Amino acid sequence: MYLGCTSESYSPALAAGRLALGDFIRICGDELGLRAVELEDAHIGEPTPARLDELRAAADRHRLEIVDVALMNNFGLADEAKRHAEAVRTEAWIPASRRLGSRFLRTFAGWPEGDRAARWPDMLAALRGVTAAAERAGVQLVLENHNHGGFVQTADDVLAIFQAVGSPALALLLDTGNYLDGLASIRRTASLARHVHAKFRRVGPDGRDAGVDHAAVVAELGRVGYAGCLSVEYEGEEAPETAVPRAVAHLKRLLAGQGTPA
Repeated sequence: MYLGCTSESYSPALAAGRLALGDFIRICGDELGLRAVELEDAHIGEPTPARLDELRAAADRHRLEIVDVALMNNFGLADEAKRHAEAVRTEAWIPASRRLGSRFLRTFAGWPEGDRAARWPDMLAALRGVTAAAERAGVQLVLENHNHGGFVQTADDVLAIFQAVGSPALALLLDTGNYLDGLASIRRTASLARHVHAKFRRVGPDGRDAGVDHAAVVAELGRVGYAGCLSVEYEGEEAPETAVPRAVAHLKRLLAGQGTPA
């Protein structure tokens, strides 16, 4: 298990212009001592070859893996044309992910418009389509669990989707703060995870978060033999420049306690 950070953690600083994406990459490698970064599509911008090569070079310069392209998409839209556009856009990011050398491309099931049960079959159809495209291209999609009214709120939702899609090109991006029932669903799906978000919203002075027991999460990941990236995703009110380093330090201590170098 090793540590990374998603650019979502620094989204306020990136949006305000305090940092550019290249600065985020430098901070992760040189200041935080991480091994990986996760780049949101909104922060990348238009995925032109020049832009992708620039980011790949920056990651190489700071000795970082680009573990994931964190794509935002929504297959819960009721309008067929809009839902199709989301699938087309997802498929367009598959070659971009390959060019970046990213290990994973994130996808969401989405947020159902109207009745959840009515939207479920169309969501599955969209996921099957983009997963088939990823399989042909040799790209691994990772589906993130997400609450806030989304399709994937508990382990039951994850298991139902994976069974229905049935593709080796679809794995789980386990977000430790997004299950409605927290550790209960984490324990049921940890073995499916290929990438993990360590969610922080309120980072205490010692780096702990009041909402997620990361010590229990790390122990569970260790129990199932997870050897992938644990990526800090900070979404709090404090400035990321001060909150994220404390969160990273806390996770480093937890991994050191397991005898795992971060």
